[in-house]
Amino acid sequence: MAKILRELIEELEDKDIKGRRDIEVRGIVCDSRQAEEGFLFVCIPGFNFDGHAFIPEAIKRGACGVVVEKDIKLPGGTAVIKVANTRYALGILANKFYDHPSGKFRLIGIAGTNGKTTTTHLVREILRETGQRVALLGTIAYELEGKTLPAPWTTPPSLELQSIFRELVEEKIDYVVMEVTSHALELHRVVGCDFDIGVFTNSTRDHLDFHKTMENYLEAKTKLFRLLSQIGKEYSQRRAVINIDDPGAPYIIKNTGVQILTYAIEKEADIRADNITFSWKGLKFNLATPLGRTVIELKLPGKHNAYNALAAIGAGISAGIGLEEIREALSKAKNVPGRFERLNCGQPFEVVVDYAHTPDALQKALETARELARARTIVVFGCGGERDKTKRPLMGEVAASYSDITILTSDNPRGEEPLQIIKEIEVGIKSSCDYLIIEDRFEAIRKALSLAREGDLVLLAGKGHEDEQIIKNKRLPFNDREVVKGLLMAKGR
Repeated sequence: MAKILRELIEELEDKDIKGRRDIEVRGIVCDSRQAEEGFLFVCIPGFNFDGHAFIPEAIKRGACGVVVEKDIKLPGGTAVIKVANTRYALGILANKFYDHPSGKFRLIGIAGTNGKTTTTHLVREILRETGQRVALLGTIAYELEGKTLPAPWTTPPSLELQSIFRELVEEKIDYVVMEVTSHALELHRVVGCDFDIGVFTNSTRDHLDFHKTMENYLEAKTKLFRLLSQIGKEYSQRRAVINIDDPGAPYIIKNTGVQILTYAIEKEADIRADNITFSWKGLKFNLATPLGRTVIELKLPGKHNAYNALAAIGAGISAGIGLEEIREALSKAKNVPGRFERLNCGQPFEVVVDYAHTPDALQKALETARELARARTIVVFGCGGERDKTKRPLMGEVAASYSDITILTSDNPRGEEPLQIIKEIEVGIKSSCDYLIIEDRFEAIRKALSLAREGDLVLLAGKGHEDEQIIKNKRLPFNDREVVKGLLMAKGR
């Protein structure tokens, strides 16, 4: 696959071009170490390194041109394209290089602080019920109909994303359902993506280390719904599915120009659930939609999963799927790994692993746990290092308010000192909750299991499906689920 530079850059706005435009571009890179003969090197000012500093290396490796956002001088023979924002330009270039792949299938994007992973899985099940070929890109893995790839990013960077999309076109995929993170939107990873349906789940406190304010955080999510209004496929067929129980909904609605389908539990909406009940067997509620009424039953417990189901139902309706097919698909849907996942090794108490790593998600997980526990609720959790510090005391407060015993431990401390993170969580524990501090996560889990009595529920929060722990610059094997199984089986023997 190759493109003439003149054609490749024609969709870039406000560009200044120096050098030949008739050269053949064989590939695009933003890492100078990957440059080859005939490649275009896009200089990204990163968080640790500035790509402009690596232009000489890229040229030495054969780069035929560079895309920059700074004034630079280069010897003749190398094309220089100056733009206002190279991250944004990279998205446009990647989309053009791979022949606008997202215009050749239907693309559904799910944005929100919590619920994205479960919602994408439910949407996929609904689409599959009608015989569609569906790919899923998200936090746990990239599932490409017959092939599963690891997911280094929830939303891949634009070059990787458009390459994946191109592969999916060749595989004749009908739909792609993807989680769209606020980081990806702010860093222009989905620029050029031709979304058909956008879903907004919620906006609760997270990632303020990156976005700085809740207003900026909501604005980042809103970019997905502005993308829906851009020229691409048949404009009138695009839809935005919005949770109007969330305070951020009015701003999202104000900033998208496509047809809106609302969902809610507390407010009146196009799609609404009431009479919600749940047990270990799952969730049941009455559903009202523009297509009629029915009863929805899922194998997923918790009121928060009612919201996830409503979001998926909205996406299904927007895709033109009938209510009976939606109901049938949801009845078959399995629990997503690491999302309120119940572990049963024959012990007389319950153990649940959940990915909850924000105050709102932890509260919802603990509320569900309290409903299901026959006795006490014990929670084990920490907070990630080098991430939003402002949520740490808030999570401590939530844990103390909704559990009987809290054990503070490490999550992924990264470059921070684990005990310092724990101290910042501890600030929020203001109630009379019993709590322990055990820095080592393995030992914290062991202690929780030893404290548990018949009828108790132990909730391990924060890491969910993850199979490693990041400490300093090392990625060490660690999986909450495997740790629990190993400890309980050893105890059973």
